[in-house]
Amino acid sequence: MKKSLVHLLVVGSLLSPAFVQADEKELPDVFQGFTWNSQITISYDDLDALLDATVLDVGMSDRSSAKSSSTIGTRMRSSKNNDTAFEANRFIFEELKNSSVKDAFHDIRVSLEQVPSEISLSELKLQEQLAYWLNLYNVALLERLISEYPIHDMEDELTGKDSILDRKFLTVAGQSLSLNDIQHNIVYKKFGDKPIVMYGFYQGNIGSPSLNPEPYTGEKVYHQLEQRAQEFVNSNRGVVPAKKNTLEVSRFYEQSKALFPDFDNDLKKHLSIFANADIRSDVKQAKRINADIENWSITDIYGTSRTYGAGAATNSAAMLDSVVSNSSKPIGEEGSGSGIGATNLSSLSDQIASRTVNFGRFTPEQLELVQKLNMARKENSGSVEISDLPTKSDESNN
Repeated sequence: MKKSLVHLLVVGSLLSPAFVQADEKELPDVFQGFTWNSQITISYDDLDALLDATVLDVGMSDRSSAKSSSTIGTRMRSSKNNDTAFEANRFIFEELKNSSVKDAFHDIRVSLEQVPSEISLSELKLQEQLAYWLNLYNVALLERLISEYPIHDMEDELTGKDSILDRKFLTVAGQSLSLNDIQHNIVYKKFGDKPIVMYGFYQGNIGSPSLNPEPYTGEKVYHQLEQRAQEFVNSNRGVVPAKKNTLEVSRFYEQSKALFPDFDNDLKKHLSIFANADIRSDVKQAKRINADIENWSITDIYGTSRTYGAGAATNSAAMLDSVVSNSSKPIGEEGSGSGIGATNLSSLSDQIASRTVNFGRFTPEQLELVQKLNMARKENSGSVEISDLPTKSDESNN
C-alpha cells in the first residue's frame, strides 16, 4: 500500500467515532488546553544527536525466526522467544553503562521537565504537546534502564510490585508523575481518540513498540507514529494470524485496552489499517483475538543473535560500528572513524551538554514570544491547586 493511502486511512481512523473520545477535563489544569495556531516549537537537537548515536534501527520485520543456538565466541545470547528475537530497534545499554554519555539522558530529562516552567503547555499545539510527552517518557525510561543495567528480563521491571513504570520520579509543572501517569493518565486521556499514540511508548523490551531512532516532533509526530505502527503490526511480536480464524496479538494491546472500548472489534479495525496485504484479510476475518504474544528481553544490542550488514557482528567494536554506520550524523571529530569509543562518547556528551545549556529548548525569536506570553499569563492568572495524579491503587478503590 502506498504511503499516501496509508496516511489517508490513518487520518480517517483518527476521526472514527468507533473509538473513545479523549476527555482532558480529568487532567490537572496545567495539562489542559492548547493553542491551535501556535508558532512555538520545542527543540530536540540534543536528543536527536543522542538517539542517532545509540539506537540501531533494524527496519521492518521479515518474520524470520532465530536459530536455537548462539554464535560461538560471542556474548550474544540466543533468545527463548525465537519468533521475535530478530525484531525491535536496539540500544547500546552495555556500552553506555560506564560512559559519561549516560549523564546526558539525565540532563535532557531534567531539561524537558522544566519546559512547562518556561511556557505553559497550553500555549502549544496539540501535536507539539504530544511529541513533548512521548520524548519525556522515552528519555526518562532510558535513563532509568541505563542506571539499572544489566537487566536481561524486563517482566519484573514492567509488571512487578516496584515497577519502573509506577515510580513517581518525574516532576512536571509541579505535578509528581510516573511513566504510567504520562502514558495512561495524560496522553491516553488527552489524545485517546487517536489509538496510534500507543506506538510512541517504548518500554525497553522487545515485545513493546520500537524506540524511535529520532525524537518525536510536533511537525511530524503522527507520521512518525504511523511508521512505528506499521513496523509493530507487521511483525511477529505484534500480530500473527493463527488457525481457526484466531488472531494472536501482543500483550501490549491489552495494556492499552482503554483505547479500544469494544476491544476485539475496535482493535481489528485499527489493525486492518496498518496490516500489510499478506495478513490484512486474516485480520478482518478473525473471529477471536488472543493478546498473548510477549517477549520481555531487553532491547540491548547484545541481547539478540541477529547479524547486521555483510557479516556477523561478534564483538563490541563490530556491533558499535553497525550503530554508527546506521547513523546520519558524524560522531566525534572529523576523520575520527566510525567506531564509538570512549573518546567519541565523551565528545558526544560534551556536545549535548553544550546544546542544552547554551541554547535551551527555544530559539531566540521564540524566547521573545514566550516571554511576552508569560507576562500576559501572569497578568491574567489566578490561583491553581496542584495535586498528584491518581495512582493505579487509587483508581481501583474508586
